[in-house]
Amino acid sequence: MSTPEKVLEQHSAAIVRYDAMCRAIQVCHSVDEVKAIRDKALALEVYAAQAMNTDAERKACEIRLRAERRAGQLLKETKKNGQRAKAGDNPRGGRVLNTPKLADLGISADQSSKWQALAEVPEEQFERALRDPTTKPSTTRLIQKKNDPGPRIDPSALWIWGQLREFESERICQHRPSVLFEAMTDTMQDDVRRITPVVIGWLTELQEIA
Repeated sequence: MSTPEKVLEQHSAAIVRYDAMCRAIQVCHSVDEVKAIRDKALALEVYAAQAMNTDAERKACEIRLRAERRAGQLLKETKKNGQRAKAGDNPRGGRVLNTPKLADLGISADQSSKWQALAEVPEEQFERALRDPTTKPSTTRLIQKKNDPGPRIDPSALWIWGQLREFESERICQHRPSVLFEAMTDTMQDDVRRITPVVIGWLTELQEIA
């Protein structure tokens, strides 16, 4: 049976891996690099679905979609800059022979089209779709709705809603506060003592109006 300390360790490791993969996607500058992350996320998504682990499936799905969006951005950039060969390009016409084609990158024409369309989805709409608890996001669904941005939401309101949803999905409330607190460093504990009263007051006001 897992101890509270073990559960905390596993939870923290999962958050670190998720955040690390999201950061890695943002700093990718090559299509093949970000596609590798996408393929790994897809495999994890399929495995989590088979294991009926909805939380893990959702996170893997989010990582996959972020990677596909970044791949779409890079595909658009490389095409615009002449760093990727297009259909009908003739090496004899003066183009560099080692300019990669989609097939060289392991990407189909359909994937390229969808990922570039995904890159055109406004960031706010994209993030809102990832955090929608009622529907699992998908590449096709996001593309279909890119021309329907919906109501504009204050970024701060969107952020706090997402944090509360994350708090619920990770089942933080199931962990004993004393166990979490003792697992922190002295600096972390000092921050908790300073910030907690402010957060409690803010959440109390939110509860009163909700």
